[in-house]
Amino acid sequence: SQSAPRISDPRPSSIAWIGAHAADIITETMTARGYALRIALMAALLLIMCPLPAWGAKAAAKGAIPSTKRERKEAFVSGNDGTTFTEVSAIVAIVPLGAAARRALDVARGIRMNAKGETITGSGAKVTSAAHGIVADFVFLVVPAVAAMMSPEVGMPAAAGILSLVLHVGFRSIAKRDDWSFPDGVSSTFGDESKPHAPRPYLAAYRAAMTLATAVAILAIDFHAFPRRLGKTRHHGIGLMDVGSGSFVLANALVSREARGVPPTKECHFGVEPYCLGYNLVVALHNTLPLLICGTVRAVMVYAFDYQQPVEEYGVYWNFFFTLAAVCAAGQLVKIPPKFSALAGALVLAAHQHFLTNRGIGEFIRGDTRGDDWHLLNKEGAFSLPGYYALYLMGVGVGNLLERSVLALHDARTSSEGDKASKAKHGKAGDKWAWQWLMRLGILAGWFWGAALACHSYVEPVSRQSANAAYVLWMMAFNVQTLCTFVLGALLFPSAFGRTAKLLDVCNRRLLVVFLVANASTGIVNVSTDTMEMTDVEAWVAVFVHMAATCAAAVAVDSLLASLKGKVKAE
Repeated sequence: SQSAPRISDPRPSSIAWIGAHAADIITETMTARGYALRIALMAALLLIMCPLPAWGAKAAAKGAIPSTKRERKEAFVSGNDGTTFTEVSAIVAIVPLGAAARRALDVARGIRMNAKGETITGSGAKVTSAAHGIVADFVFLVVPAVAAMMSPEVGMPAAAGILSLVLHVGFRSIAKRDDWSFPDGVSSTFGDESKPHAPRPYLAAYRAAMTLATAVAILAIDFHAFPRRLGKTRHHGIGLMDVGSGSFVLANALVSREARGVPPTKECHFGVEPYCLGYNLVVALHNTLPLLICGTVRAVMVYAFDYQQPVEEYGVYWNFFFTLAAVCAAGQLVKIPPKFSALAGALVLAAHQHFLTNRGIGEFIRGDTRGDDWHLLNKEGAFSLPGYYALYLMGVGVGNLLERSVLALHDARTSSEGDKASKAKHGKAGDKWAWQWLMRLGILAGWFWGAALACHSYVEPVSRQSANAAYVLWMMAFNVQTLCTFVLGALLFPSAFGRTAKLLDVCNRRLLVVFLVANASTGIVNVSTDTMEMTDVEAWVAVFVHMAATCAAAVAVDSLLASLKGKVKAE
């Protein structure tokens, strides 16, 4: 019999497409990327299907008197009562304050940036010492954060006082150098306001700073020098360590392709064309593959080294990498217009809170009983996913709002009366449009704070464990507030007055490197030493060395990749 002629259809059926492209799929999956995908999925499957005896014993022995080093550390870092919203906000506010003081220091020294993006002195000479700038960034960004977290009663006021003094010196220098010129093209904290999808320096600084603060906290919590009230809370409560997971999800949402309005890619992944059925699933798998590998590696390493992992955080086998992967996959598979993303997030959050409060899910998560099924062993991680997904959707909505408002900011500036005078003031404190943008952002933060406090008081107290409504709204309020402080510092000391922190730029470009090195360094310290027996001085030294190694690794990787990229272009 003669086969039917092949019809050229841009949207073939799934069966016809699989038959026509089976060889291509097999060939693609045999590449290195295909091997990595299969290995990650097989490891995750084995992890789920084959419970590890050490973890099973750990879950069964819950409530027993800690005897081993791991059990003592788990008891040490868990079960905290928490602190207040004010203290958490005050501690984290040290980081943007340090970023503003870093710019103020350059103002006092006469160092600024010109329209070409070059760092110059007051006489116009170029500054070529990048290492000196990075060391200064470390002193102004990392050291105050360590002091504020390790000693909130003494270190935080001292750091705030010193940084405020530097700000005062910077303001006096600006007043004395009012004759400085502000050429067009000087980089703004909003990036290129005329171009959609352009990099936004204020978002880059915020993401990098939150990652550095998280890197400090994940090791500091293991020492007695770190106040217990700032650690992760068990069921309900407000802890400094509780903001890490929510801030990571929100930071990814703010800079996501959906939030910035970037069209979806049309690349072929694993042999699947963009117009084919199941393409979104393949793209989601492709984007979450690094997170799945990191989560699997961490889960295996925790078992291999008998590392502490309080079960009430995410469950027996779960960790935060799997939460990020699940949220990322859901965002890729469920396509929601960015303008309606915040509304969709609010609806998901309302439904999630309803099931937590009225359907017994909240009581089940907080209970000590666990079943043998995978979702019961990991009930904290599995049942908190709707809350984190709602946070992601709301973050995409806010990120899209910020992107559209920046473009509107440019239109308002260029269409206003006295366009030349407006451009001359671009970047100065007299830029009324930028300050109005900041005021609107502050109002948005205030709205989220009001909603978070209302849910915390009248619905259910904040719970990171279940990612309830109060926690999600707190994360929105806290992070939008932090964004406000970064923008405020950048408007007070724009690039024409002082250069941006190079360390933040490097960490933003190598965010995964910072996160992985910080986690690896934390694991090495905990496995090689007994952190609970170390003195306060030893703890401070360990945290500083840990952060220095993390930042040095990010700078080294960034420099290496930049040099390799330069060689490729030269060839």
